Amino acid sequence: MNFIKTDITETINIFRSQLYLSLKAPIDSMWEQLYIGSSQHFLIENNDSSIGYCCINEEGCLTQIFLTKKYLSLMDIVIKDLISNGLMKSASLSSNEPIAFNVCLLHSKSVNANTFCFQHVNKEVEVETSLNINLVTTEDIPSVKIFYKEQVGMDDTFGYTENLVARKEIFMLKESDIIVATSECRMSDSQPEIADLGIIVNRDFQGRGLATQIMKMQVNRVLQIGKKPICSTTQDNIASRKAIEKSGFYCSNIIFDINFKDNI
Repeated sequence: MNFIKTDITETINIFRSQLYLSLKAPIDSMWEQLYIGSSQHFLIENNDSSIGYCCINEEGCLTQIFLTKKYLSLMDIVIKDLISNGLMKSASLSSNEPIAFNVCLLHSKSVNANTFCFQHVNKEVEVETSLNINLVTTEDIPSVKIFYKEQVGMDDTFGYTENLVARKEIFMLKESDIIVATSECRMSDSQPEIADLGIIVNRDFQGRGLATQIMKMQVNRVLQIGKKPICSTTQDNIASRKAIEKSGFYCSNIIFDINFKDNI
């Protein structure tokens, strides 16, 4: 089995399209863009034929893997080869990809839930209070970046906020000059029917039900334009999970961190 470093080529995109068609639930956009997208891509070759691909980040963590249907029976061999040759030390995979996920479990030393991924029932929800949520403008970018850094420790030096503003996919709620909350609504390029929602509430304003109200407003807005909302939260963020579930979402898959045995 050979693993050939590559950029995101037409071949990779064809394989990825096949993978997405096989999934039982939408793929989380944050993982897709920030984790999978920034990982090194490899073509998987067997007897000089490309049979799939995988994505591995700088820490040796497998973030995505796909084999064509004809070669699914080789998944165990592929995983063992990735581990034995030192390319892969761990994996962050979703239960949404059962064959690769199950093979990784077979060789795991420890498994921990990382992120809960949610789908919506796709029915509009009742909003108790209407909040004045506005699109973030170019002039707001510096203050939003400071907000991200202070509230969640995200140092946006890579144009994340600028991209959302250009695409008109980030909103905020302000009180005087203070950012009370931001709300992202990312329209998926790879899953045209999907809109991925994310909310950050200023710590000084938490506990007031704002996340639930903002989420409900965004859910209704997305449904009204014919999209299907999804969202996610880390397993330890109980407050976020409650707000998500109150807004009509249910957990459809979980991303797990999987560590492997030293030897197979």
